[in-house]
Amino acid sequence: MSAEIISNTDGIVTVKITGIFTYPDQLALQKATVDVIPEQGKIGILSIYDDFQGWSHDDRWEDVSFQEKSDPYIKKMAIVGAEKWRELALMFVSAGFRRFPVAYFETAELDKAKAWLNVE
Repeated sequence: MSAEIISNTDGIVTVKITGIFTYPDQLALQKATVDVIPEQGKIGILSIYDDFQGWSHDDRWEDVSFQEKSDPYIKKMAIVGAEKWRELALMFVSAGFRRFPVAYFETAELDKAKAWLNVE
């Protein structure tokens, strides 16, 4: 699996994505996130792209049903990764069209991303 929840504390769900991110990986990650929401209530998501190599080709990426169900329970999303993925990652998560703010931080800015998630 190229994606997993590595931490779930203090209202922040931290996800690590490595290698090629596939649609089945996304479904598993979405299910795990939905399972966390009742425990945490409204959450922040910290998505760390570590040795990330992009997304697999799959026609099912257009499914936004998870967003429609989960967005009311997400307060912010921070993505941390290499600068070369900024534009595509923000487009992938539909930044600007979500009900919450999404920000991208370079790999060296992990602490800055965590701090941003904790500001109300």
